[in-house]
Amino acid sequence: MTNPVSNHDMKVFSGLSNPGLSGKISRYCGVRLSNADFNICANGESDVEVHDSVRGKNVYIVQSSGRDTNNHLMGLLLFIQACKLAGARRVTAVLPMLPYARGDHKEPERRTPIAAKIIAGMLETAGTSQVITVDIHSPQTEAFFSIPVDCLTARFLFERWVKENISCWDRAVVCSPDEGGTRRAGMLAERLRLPMALIHRDRINSDHIISGDVNGKTVILVDDMADTCYTLLNAVNHLVRGGGATSIYILVTHAVLSQVPAELFHQPELQQMVVTNTVTEDYSALSDKITVIDVSDVIGEAIRRNHYGESVRAML
Repeated sequence: MTNPVSNHDMKVFSGLSNPGLSGKISRYCGVRLSNADFNICANGESDVEVHDSVRGKNVYIVQSSGRDTNNHLMGLLLFIQACKLAGARRVTAVLPMLPYARGDHKEPERRTPIAAKIIAGMLETAGTSQVITVDIHSPQTEAFFSIPVDCLTARFLFERWVKENISCWDRAVVCSPDEGGTRRAGMLAERLRLPMALIHRDRINSDHIISGDVNGKTVILVDDMADTCYTLLNAVNHLVRGGGATSIYILVTHAVLSQVPAELFHQPELQQMVVTNTVTEDYSALSDKITVIDVSDVIGEAIRRNHYGESVRAML
C-alpha cells in the first residue's frame, strides 16, 4: 500500500453490523477504528454517541445490511447526522451491502414502493457526502442519488478464486440463476473467457428453461445476493436434473442466508458456495461447503483513493 493515510484527517468508524470487516478495513487504511457507541434502547429506538473529535475530518462509517437491517440503517442515519453536527468535513457512508437494494423499481400491477430510492433520500437528508458500496443489485439504483456513489465489485476476487481453486475452470460454464443476473454473470464470463448459460422462466408453461449447454460441465453459478436461497436451489436442481451438469460452484457477494434450505448443501453436485464477508465473517454453523473471501482490501483501497482524491475507476 502506498501513501498510508494519516489519522490526523481521517476517521473510520464501525457500526454494529460487521465489526470484523470494519477492523480489517481500518487496518488496511493504516488507522485505528475511532470510538463511538451504537445502542438500541429498551423501546427499540437507536442511539449513537461519537466520542472522538471529527471536526474538520473526513469520516467513513462502515455499516452493512443483510441482518437486522432496519436497526442498522437507523443507527447509520443518526451517526451520519451526529458527525455533521460535530463539524465533520465530509461523511462517507461505507455500505458493503446497500440496504433495500432489491427495491429498485415498482412492481408491475402491484402497489409497491421504490424502496432503494427512499434509502437514497434518507442518506442524503442525514448529511451523507458520498456512498461506497459493493456489487449493487442494479446499476439503475445509482441514479436515485444526487451525491457520488462508488460501486465496487468483488468480481476480480471471484475470478482469482476460480482460477486458483477449480481445476477444470477453463472448461466450465458461467450461469445466471435468473434473467436479472444476466449482466453480472456475463461480466465474469467475459473476464474468464468462458461460455455462458442462463436459466429463465417460461411464463406460458410456468417452467424453467436453460439457455446454453451445461451437459457434463462444471457450472459456476453467479448471483449478487443469497437470502433464502430458493432461487439458487431451484437453479441447482434444474442444472443437474434438466441440464446434466456434473458439478456446481456458487459465487455470491452478499450472503444473508437467513433461511437456507438444508437440501441445498446436501446436493452432491454442489462443491462450494463462495461468498464475501460483506454481511458477516462466520458461516461455519451453516455448512462446511461455504468459503468466505475477504473484501476489506477492496473497500479499504477505495477509501484511501477517495481520501487522497485519486481515481477509483481503475478498480472497476
